[in-house]
Amino acid sequence: MDVDVRALAEHEARAAGSVASRALRDNPMMAYTVPDDALARLFVGYETFAERVAVGSVGALLGRHVIGVAGASAPGACIGVTAAPELRTAPDVAPGEAVGFDRARYVISTMCEHDLDERHVHVGPVGVEPGAQGRGVGAALLRYLCAHLDADGEVAWLETDKPENVVFYRRHGFDVAVEDVRLGFSIWFMRRAPR
Repeated sequence: MDVDVRALAEHEARAAGSVASRALRDNPMMAYTVPDDALARLFVGYETFAERVAVGSVGALLGRHVIGVAGASAPGACIGVTAAPELRTAPDVAPGEAVGFDRARYVISTMCEHDLDERHVHVGPVGVEPGAQGRGVGAALLRYLCAHLDADGEVAWLETDKPENVVFYRRHGFDVAVEDVRLGFSIWFMRRAPR
């Protein structure tokens, strides 16, 4: 698929958020955390995501339409640094018994626990419109983003919850650093050194 891959402009944040919500709808972390009907609102109205798009996230555009996004949080701006204190610790209930906000706390506290101590760019969300998946759009996004990370000498860090994504990210130079299974599904935390 012939797409234009480039840094997204601030006015494209809402479209990128919509793409991410559709692309991630069936991911285990999202399904665990957010009821399906609220997932679109999570990304479309999520101001922090809009800010991330404005400061270095990458988009794949087909004409004027955003069909893919690779989010990128600048060093010092990822969830491990910015999460509110009450989100940094897991709730007092078992993961399988957690409901509502406690599920979000589990996911966010897990992300905070495994955040890198070293300087890094946090990559994600990465998503492509469901109808355009499997056509090289995600690979084009990662090639562009990784080339810029390499040019800047930045370490990249991400988390994913689907085995096929682990394979995809490995093709782009990421290695599994941690596999966390406490929520009843795997979350792989992956690191990429600059080339």
